[in-house]
Amino acid sequence: MTVADYAEIVAALRAVPGVSEADVEPDDEGGGLGLLRLGLSPGVDEVQVATKVGRLLRERFGLGVDAERVQLIEDAAIPEVPAQPNARRPVISRMQLVSSGLDVTATVSLIYNDETVRGESTGTATQSGVHRAVATAALRALEQLVDAKARFEVDQVEVTPNGRDRTVMVSVTMVSGSGTDRLTGSAVVREDVRQATIRAALDAVNRRLEPLLP
Repeated sequence: MTVADYAEIVAALRAVPGVSEADVEPDDEGGGLGLLRLGLSPGVDEVQVATKVGRLLRERFGLGVDAERVQLIEDAAIPEVPAQPNARRPVISRMQLVSSGLDVTATVSLIYNDETVRGESTGTATQSGVHRAVATAALRALEQLVDAKARFEVDQVEVTPNGRDRTVMVSVTMVSGSGTDRLTGSAVVREDVRQATIRAALDAVNRRLEPLLP
C-alpha cells in the first residue's frame, strides 16, 4: 500500500459517525493495513462504530479487519462535577476506554483536593464488561487515595429503568482493618451509562471512605 492509499483510508475513517480521530500504522511488511487506532467521540456505542468501520474497509477498500489489530479509544474529560477546594469526596475528572480484540481497558482519573489519581482495569469487550471495568478502575483509583488501607471488589453492576430515566446500581465489597462490608450505590444516567456507573461505584463507598482519606 502507498502513502496515498493510507491517506485515503484515514480520511474515510474520520468521516464515519462517532469517529473523532483515525490513524493507521503500516504493516511492517508493507502489504496490509497494520494497526488501526480510532479515537471515538464521548458516549458513542463502540460496537456500532466498529461494525461501520469494518463494513467501510471491506466494501470500499477490499480490506479485512483483524480485531486484534484495531484499537478503539475514547478519552473523555468529565467536568460535570467541578472539584472544590478542601472537598471531602473525590470527583471524576477523566475516563478513557481502549477496546482491542476481546478486551477493553478502562482508566479512570479522580481528583481529591489537589491530587489526581488513576485506576485501571481490563474486562471483556461487552457492555457488561465495560461497566464492570469502569467501576473497578474507579475503585482502584480510590485505593491509591487511601494508601491501601482498604480494598474494593465490584460484585454486581445493574442498569434498571426508573420511570423515564435509567439508574445504575453497583454493589461493592469493601475489605479494611475493621472487617468486610457489602455496600451499594446508585446514580441516575444523565448522558453516558459508563459515567453513571463510576458515580454509582463512588456513591457506594463514599460514606465509608471519608475516615480513611488524608
